Amino acid sequence: MKTKEELKLYFENGDIPRQEDFWAWQDSYWHKEEKIDITKIEGLENGIPSVNNIYAKIDAEGNASFAHLLVKKVTIEPGTLYIPDRFMQNYYMHEIHFANSVVRIGIEAFNNNSFKSVILPEQLKIINERAFSGNELTSLIIPNGVTEIKESAFQYNKITSLYIPPSVSKIGPKAFNYNPSLTMVKLDKNNQYYPDSFDPKTTVSGGTLISEM
Repeated sequence: MKTKEELKLYFENGDIPRQEDFWAWQDSYWHKEEKIDITKIEGLENGIPSVNNIYAKIDAEGNASFAHLLVKKVTIEPGTLYIPDRFMQNYYMHEIHFANSVVRIGIEAFNNNSFKSVILPEQLKIINERAFSGNELTSLIIPNGVTEIKESAFQYNKITSLYIPPSVSKIGPKAFNYNPSLTMVKLDKNNQYYPDSFDPKTTVSGGTLISEM
């Protein structure tokens, strides 16, 4: 079977493809009426997974590994606008992939999971109370457009560095508290925050301090 790069050579500007070239092109793809051999499908080479038939993969050092079976992922479908309160609380998920359509994440929506990094959706506006509290986050990307990060939203994580865009008008109490590795945060003048929005060991520069608690 020809590779894509080989097929492209038959159809360059100025070429006159032969009948055999068109056949080679057609033979390189599955037709909707053809049955596909299961051994040709990535991930199903050894048959449909079963609890009684577990296949180990090879790790970077060449060792047999079951690590791939332990990773739990969640994907939020495009078009989703709201993540409900306590949506996946205590599920111990490892990875999440957001649809960019999401505009609000509910209270404790992803509380107590095992996320290590999160890229928040581009249309997001509100991150509610304790939304990502109690994870293992070291990396966090907050898009410009988020307007409020509410109380304890990211407390009890392992965030090492943080950028908060100027669109965030208010950072709630304890929003980033108990992130011991977060030693310094530089805020925009539009970012309002409380005295305990960050861990006592975090040095905060810039921003506007909200005095009333």
